[in-house]
Amino acid sequence: MDAIELFDGNPIADAWHRVTAPGGYEWWYFDAEDREHDRQFVVILLEGFVFHPGYLRALKKFRSRPTRRLPPLPGDFPCAYFVVYEQGRIAHQFMLQYPRGELRASCDRLDVALGPNTIVAQPDGSIRICVRGVPWQLTWQGPKRLEGQTLTGEFVFRPRLQHAAVERTFLSRAMTGAEHRWVLANPLCEVTGSYRVFTADAPGAAVGVNFSGLGYHDHNYGTGPLGPGLRRWIWGRAVFDDCVFTFHYAKPRDRTLADETHLVRGDGAGLAELQVRRVDCDWGAVSPMLLRYPKQLVFNATMRLHSPRLIDSAPFYMRLMYQAECQGRRGSAFCEVAYPSRLRWPILGRMIEMSISKV
Repeated sequence: MDAIELFDGNPIADAWHRVTAPGGYEWWYFDAEDREHDRQFVVILLEGFVFHPGYLRALKKFRSRPTRRLPPLPGDFPCAYFVVYEQGRIAHQFMLQYPRGELRASCDRLDVALGPNTIVAQPDGSIRICVRGVPWQLTWQGPKRLEGQTLTGEFVFRPRLQHAAVERTFLSRAMTGAEHRWVLANPLCEVTGSYRVFTADAPGAAVGVNFSGLGYHDHNYGTGPLGPGLRRWIWGRAVFDDCVFTFHYAKPRDRTLADETHLVRGDGAGLAELQVRRVDCDWGAVSPMLLRYPKQLVFNATMRLHSPRLIDSAPFYMRLMYQAECQGRRGSAFCEVAYPSRLRWPILGRMIEMSISKV
């Protein structure tokens, strides 16, 4: 008997897949870097925030008594995330959880909306992003909403590579117990736009910060959490004027399983996965949250990441900028390291939820 897929197969890979699996998810991810001014940002719209401690608790309760509880579905936990980094630190950020069923998306094209936050593909092939929410900052008492302030961003991603989106599996079912799909949609883009913070009393007083640089866009969806089979996971991308290298490197909790690695190069000829025979990773660096991250990461002779700069240190993940050397090119790589198992720690999970503002 064939297994029932709890998502819609879609020939338009960057459109909505209607994931209906309990504990499943779908997210659209964008990041960009303005190297001249040392600024970076990340925007994500999520249906089923797969790292939401409340979502994971609800899934655990459902699985313990599946005939007595309703299954938690991706549409129950829609979230919008926006963070800006300046000079190696967090400048502004928000994480907003919207009511159940609030996310609206199209199966025919890239068109996603969650409250005032929108991601829309334009007729000329560019992607327009608008985000808006109440920011928060970390204090000695925990995350604190900056009531009365509003953080906004408006950006346009213009793809430099003219190719169809490529979809593939990442993080195997053997490791995680679920299906996970990775859509390489527009991994190399020119990005322009601006962001600003203003108050309700003086909305015209804030001065927008202009942004211009190179960016990356991918899209993931799956039928269950990422974390149960993962010990730690690093992924990232290095973008250059004419090509991009993006990767995943996962270490399983089950030591009888092999590490999983994907390395993809994109250029004018398209996207191609590169064979990785060996990964050398020195996990000797430690964050303020006592999470280890690589001092150096080497894939064959293809890509070498070194000299990390920690720009975001959270209880279960980090974001870092590395110096990158990729087939003779030198630049920077924007990377993230995650320890999803920490989300199961009760006290830590509650603290993380404090940073997620309900709308």
